[in-house]
Amino acid sequence: MSVAVSAPLERLLKEDSETQPEAFPNREGGYFDVYKNMKRVLSEKFYSVAGAGLAKDSHRFTKHDISHVDDVIHTAGRMLGFESAASTPVRRDKLEPFEVFVLLTAILLHDAGNAIARDGHERSVGKIFKEISAATTLVSLEKKVITSIARAHGGKLANGDKDTIPNLITEDAPKIGGFRVHARRLAALLRLADELSEGPNRVDHVALAGDAVVSDESVLANLYCRCINPSIDYSGSVFQLSFHVEKEDLNRVFTRLDGREMTFIDYIAERLEKCECERRYCNRYLAGFASYNRMSVKLFILEDDEERLEASFFFEEKGYPTEIKPSVKDLAENFDGFRLRDKYHLSPTQEISLER
Repeated sequence: MSVAVSAPLERLLKEDSETQPEAFPNREGGYFDVYKNMKRVLSEKFYSVAGAGLAKDSHRFTKHDISHVDDVIHTAGRMLGFESAASTPVRRDKLEPFEVFVLLTAILLHDAGNAIARDGHERSVGKIFKEISAATTLVSLEKKVITSIARAHGGKLANGDKDTIPNLITEDAPKIGGFRVHARRLAALLRLADELSEGPNRVDHVALAGDAVVSDESVLANLYCRCINPSIDYSGSVFQLSFHVEKEDLNRVFTRLDGREMTFIDYIAERLEKCECERRYCNRYLAGFASYNRMSVKLFILEDDEERLEASFFFEEKGYPTEIKPSVKDLAENFDGFRLRDKYHLSPTQEISLER
């Protein structure tokens, strides 16, 4: 089975691997061939059956096959200025050849665990990497860094915290064979590219046809992909999301997995708020590299041959902050005047006692 390796980032890896072998830890590693072989094996063994893992309990979530992986690769490239009118994509001076390889392999692995199960799929990355080890010539440290980046794309920590990037990637920019990898930056890029890689290509049409028994959660996810049109303005540092909703879908009420009843528009609003959380979270690590400062949203309603704009706004951080949380004293309890006074000086009562 052949797989496509034609995205701008993939072509860049091929060129660098062939012309700059000294830019990789193993000069004879043939990193593009390693990547291409990994993509083929993962496509055949895991992504080809991901739908079965997702279809448990009457779920037919959006597509998680190799086409989704390709979408994330293209989205990451666009976030870096490739496939845009930009004359100087980010990569020219801030993304090294070996980092392109690390990013691409992490994208390859990030959703492969869906072949096993949807819940906790990100935790299966290490196991899957071990299973396909024969397809690679990578050393343990390379695998460790790539695994941590792929795992950090979603999920929760054991304590329920979603702050996976610094907790799973304990070193911000480790060196591998003398080559620095900005691991947290790459994890943020993957995470945000994954969030933005929604669209009609991901729709499972069986879930929307009404002929199969599927959960409302699956229907909502597929309706979302059917109506969203995302684009990336690299030069303006803006994400643009437009939604084109059929009038008939406004009258439907769905039951979420947690029992809540919800309309499709309210589901879109919830997804938008999650996307904005991801933008703000990932921007911490993308600042000075490929950060995005605003997200533009437009909602259109389609009725017959007419399309009406019902909402248009920007998500952005603006205005003067009114509260800093956690506060100074939350972060350091000893940053307290009375506490330090009592530690280093006698109280008035103690001084009187000493005088007596």
